Amino acid sequence: MGLLWISQFVNTAGLMALVPIMPLYMASLGASDATVGVWAGAAIAAPALPLAITTPLWGRLGDRIGPKWMVVRALLGLCLAMALMAAAGSPLGLLAARIVQGTFGGVVEAAAAYVGSAASEGSRGRALGRSYSATAAGALAGPVAGGMLVATGDLRPLLIGIALAALLLGAVCVVRLRNPHDARRSPAGAEPVRAGLVSVGARIGWIPLAGGFLAFFGVYGLIPIYAGFVTELVAEPQQAGPWVGGLHAVMWGGTLVGSLWWGRVNDRTGLPLRTLVIASGITAVTVLAQAAVGWLPALVPLRFIQGFCFAALAQSLLLYASQRAGQHERAGYVGVANSFLLGGQFLGPLLAGGAMVLLTPSVGVLITGICVAATALLLSAPAIAAARAAGSGSARVPAIPFVPQHWRTRSGGRLAGPRRPRLRNWSRPGRRVRGQGPGHVPAVSPHAATARPRDPRSRAG
Repeated sequence: MGLLWISQFVNTAGLMALVPIMPLYMASLGASDATVGVWAGAAIAAPALPLAITTPLWGRLGDRIGPKWMVVRALLGLCLAMALMAAAGSPLGLLAARIVQGTFGGVVEAAAAYVGSAASEGSRGRALGRSYSATAAGALAGPVAGGMLVATGDLRPLLIGIALAALLLGAVCVVRLRNPHDARRSPAGAEPVRAGLVSVGARIGWIPLAGGFLAFFGVYGLIPIYAGFVTELVAEPQQAGPWVGGLHAVMWGGTLVGSLWWGRVNDRTGLPLRTLVIASGITAVTVLAQAAVGWLPALVPLRFIQGFCFAALAQSLLLYASQRAGQHERAGYVGVANSFLLGGQFLGPLLAGGAMVLLTPSVGVLITGICVAATALLLSAPAIAAARAAGSGSARVPAIPFVPQHWRTRSGGRLAGPRRPRLRNWSRPGRRVRGQGPGHVPAVSPHAATARPRDPRSRAG
């Protein structure tokens, strides 16, 4: 799993290094002042749509030939896209390279499908949490690297470096990475039956998939709005840049911390839908609170909590999708769930950026918070039904976030486990009963072969 972590970190850090400085790079390629914003926005959004379309197809192919080869394919696709970006001499060439990246890349999505297939039932949540912590770490490191290199005026060394790193990691994955199972044949030796994409969506559930779409639509729709929102709160416009960058880093720092924690919660509970409801509800509260607060320092803890809870959204939905799949179908199921997340990630910034012509930034932040809150409301009923089904089908005590297990098992309430029967005085080894001296011989049961002895010393015979 360490190899996958490094691959996702390199992928995310390289891409996030370009996102903040994309307008500057487009200007260096010849875009005019009037069109540089249009070219930059199109280049940033270009990979998401083909990635959302091709991810389920790559997932189904991974079920046939093994998710290992999908990780290798994604790394080689990233290498090709970075090489094309480095060779691009016009804005149109860079846009075409970004489309290639979305079609053949997708390292994060391929790694999630691999983890969903390879990890065991009891550790799949933690494995997905570690996987998404690499994305958060790359999102923190990427803008720093891009900001340092943009001063040199040439980003081609960065693009070539990412291409070479992706090529090297792909070669290492060919040698070191193992397929989690024989994807071509089932254990019985017959070809496994695979459902169509629409059938897979129905088995996962359209309501959970729609909830994931809404959550990512709201969270990523906040990105083009947030800079204008912060500008309204600062005293001087030149102070907005450091505040926006700092709050962006605080959010991804919370995501890095929360990824591992929510993964452990999902493993303990086995109820990722409930985790998704809790996390999306808290995320919505923090976003709505930011819209209501007019003091910049108060945004810092709210952004950290937002990032901390945002870390649970994708991994919980993907874990739920993998739970609904068979052993030889998990990559396809995870791919379908990922496509809905990517759809929200693509349409959120696109529609929010266009709506800013009609709305103020504060109203835009409020609307994005309502979209995330709709996720919690939409998934409440399925989450409750899943929790009841898990409680009726298992004898173990369901774990609850924020509540220690020994409190739940000793409380004697509805979720408490079965108590051990108290032993009577005469059944405790070494305990004397009143009226019996040291030489007392216990009575022998007429059914000595089946009766439980009253005293351990009677076993000696």
